[in-house]
Amino acid sequence: MAIRDRTFGTVALLVGALVIASCQSAPQESRAPTTAPLPPVSASPRPSASVPPASAPSGDVVAVDPTLLATVPDSGDGLERTYDAETTAQVAADPSLASDAAGLAIALYRPSGAPPDSLDFAIVSVVRLHNPSADDEWFRSWRDSYDESACAEAGGVSRHLQTDIGGRTVFIGTCAGGAHTYHVRVAGGAIVVSITSIGLALLGETVVERLPS
Repeated sequence: MAIRDRTFGTVALLVGALVIASCQSAPQESRAPTTAPLPPVSASPRPSASVPPASAPSGDVVAVDPTLLATVPDSGDGLERTYDAETTAQVAADPSLASDAAGLAIALYRPSGAPPDSLDFAIVSVVRLHNPSADDEWFRSWRDSYDESACAEAGGVSRHLQTDIGGRTVFIGTCAGGAHTYHVRVAGGAIVVSITSIGLALLGETVVERLPS
């Protein structure tokens, strides 16, 4: 099986738990990603956390590992982080994810003090890989598959770009409806941080900017 096909199944499962349930227009963005202006954001009042029933175990499973959140910013300085234990467990239970992932933690970021129906949020998936040396081709397939799934309810993928944020190479995807994705490898490539960011505040970029050294 081609890397592209194998990775699509893995990442579609992950994003399927996080994909936007519906999109609505939002006002013009107050700021744009660091490297280029982007189209207006479409946003959902609440992120979706539904997942399909897990398949029966067939060997390796992905560890539910909230300690992976040490890789991403904690609450504070305008951010509020909530670990989503339920969604993490549901996604990790599907054995098809285990071909690439050894551990998983999923968290939701909102602006501090934001109401529950805030249009600004970022869903952050932190994945510890079985193979820290997985190559650029693998990572490109991971990003492309994630972005296709994340943008499926937001008009499809409209563009990709690569930039440097905080001394790290970051890959940004933009949905036609305005949502953004961010991907970065940390810990020597052993951990992938993939983000779906909705709303005017571009919280995904803020999370990437504040990744611990």
